[in-house]
Amino acid sequence: MLTQNQLKELFSIYNFSPLKRLGENYLIDGNIKDKIISEAYIGKGDTVLEIGPGFGALTIDLASSGAKVFAVEKDKKAFSILKELIRDDYPNLKLFNDDILEFDLKIISGKKRIKVIGLLPYYITTPIIEYLIKNGHLIDSILIVMQREVADRLLAQPGLKDRGSISCFVQYYTKPRYIYTIKRGSFYPAPEVDSSLVRLVILDKPSVSVKNEELFFKIIRGSFNQKRKSIINSLSRKEVLAVTKKELADIFSKAGVDPHSRPEDMPLQSFAKISNELS
Repeated sequence: MLTQNQLKELFSIYNFSPLKRLGENYLIDGNIKDKIISEAYIGKGDTVLEIGPGFGALTIDLASSGAKVFAVEKDKKAFSILKELIRDDYPNLKLFNDDILEFDLKIISGKKRIKVIGLLPYYITTPIIEYLIKNGHLIDSILIVMQREVADRLLAQPGLKDRGSISCFVQYYTKPRYIYTIKRGSFYPAPEVDSSLVRLVILDKPSVSVKNEELFFKIIRGSFNQKRKSIINSLSRKEVLAVTKKELADIFSKAGVDPHSRPEDMPLQSFAKISNELS
């Protein structure tokens, strides 16, 4: 991988300026790179999707494992430079100049599910995670570096202030696990905040049983739009469910859910019970 001085030299040679709007911060810490690779559990026969390879900090190690590696880079200039750096040294590596949110995972999927790894741009982390989870039937696991604050939201359990609708979405479909914090100085240019390495393991079936997923997530979104209010006050707004507070009180009673609970204090099972009573 390239050091900070080597990156600066490369930027000068190619007249390249990292785009802040694309969250272009490049890993320069070899120890962190080795730790990420060791957590990826990649080997020959695996199919790997790398999101945002940049200048190959992880790419070469991934390709050296013998796995089939598909690396998707959005920045056209970074993609061209990466192609020159990689050359044709790795026949098991294929580079794509594409937006990951528009990339069709079916073209790289095979008999084995895909292992995803990536250093996610901070500005688009949540949409990428949603995209990956919606393609979860093709994916085995997701190992990603993201902004520490976003990781805290994904992992937040009931009772924590960071808990929100994205926490519920991720924890419904996956088993998320915090691995460690990566200091901002491990990147160049250095971002303004620290990052976290997180693993999401796609569940074979959702973590709770619901009759109607669309209604389930509508309830969750409606609840967290007014997260400081009690759950009954959040959901009794006409634009959420069009159900009166009295009707909701009966539903909460049948579901065994305290109507005065705050959304951030509620486990997924409570939202599932409300949804199932309404279905």
